[in-house]
Amino acid sequence: MIELAELRAGLDGRELPGGELAVPAYESALADHALLAGPAAEDPDGAAHPLWLLILAMRGMGVTVDELCALAGKCAEDTLLFGNCSLSQVRPVEVGGTYRVSATVGPVNRKTSRSGGVLDIVAVWVTIRSADTGEPAGTVVNEFIFKRGAT
Repeated sequence: MIELAELRAGLDGRELPGGELAVPAYESALADHALLAGPAAEDPDGAAHPLWLLILAMRGMGVTVDELCALAGKCAEDTLLFGNCSLSQVRPVEVGGTYRVSATVGPVNRKTSRSGGVLDIVAVWVTIRSADTGEPAGTVVNEFIFKRGAT
């Protein structure tokens, strides 16, 4: 199992590559259908479903979840769990809009579960801004929990 000091040294404050991505109309329509939401086309402002803030955060970190696992020293005996998720939306995400995403890791914490297992909690802070205006759309904080040595 990776030592906490090593994990923190490699991740705390680390900036992820981030990226720039759009909200295609066809993907928004598919999401609306899957979420049983009204079509975005019926929204007079062209706003996408609020879940798009989380989708942009996950897609736009600049690393895949597998790559994040590798950075966190996950091995075959470990289990990845999705912990808390905090969303703060400043303005609606627009269908067809392009967004610039930046992401920073930290803090990294270690806890002991009730059963005595080791849980490493890695937070990823993501900021989403309009690529055109630079105005913020919102922030998302995802916590990834690495249950160490679980089978």
